[in-house]
Amino acid sequence: MERRFYEYRGMRGGEHYERMEANPMIGYRGCFRNVAESDLFGIELAAITHVWESGLSNLHLMIPFVRTTGEFARCAALVKASGLMDRRGFELWVMAEVPSVIYHLEDYARPGIAGVSIGSNDLTQLMLGVDRDSEVLAPLFDERDPAVLGAMQQIITTCRTLGLTSSICGQFHR
Repeated sequence: MERRFYEYRGMRGGEHYERMEANPMIGYRGCFRNVAESDLFGIELAAITHVWESGLSNLHLMIPFVRTTGEFARCAALVKASGLMDRRGFELWVMAEVPSVIYHLEDYARPGIAGVSIGSNDLTQLMLGVDRDSEVLAPLFDERDPAVLGAMQQIITTCRTLGLTSSICGQFHR
């Protein structure tokens, strides 16, 4: 059975390009993919630049699934090299889906991020070690678990301390 999270495989031609993975939910995606495929990420950055040059300055960039400070630094350098960070009002955000973000927020703030959006579904999955697509484990998937809520509280508190905006993105179950 092909898992539903194969976003790119589901697009026309994606089955020829996108590799199969044992667990695509924690696989080749997000920030790491932006860095590894910097030519494709460059096309995305050029598209955002084009939108801004067209006078539409309410489009910003959120980097998803950031795992380490090193990969984020490389990704942020690509964004900076694109010239977007020099545009007044442009905002770079980080998605907080991986528990390591709790420990790296100060490092992510240095390149000038404006905010952090908590991806509650992925954060829950990784905090609890529960595959959110598993029908067998569904009873264990709970965004209200104290560990998940504690992680969210820590992210929000750290964002407040660092002067970053925080938000939440996800679907609560039940």
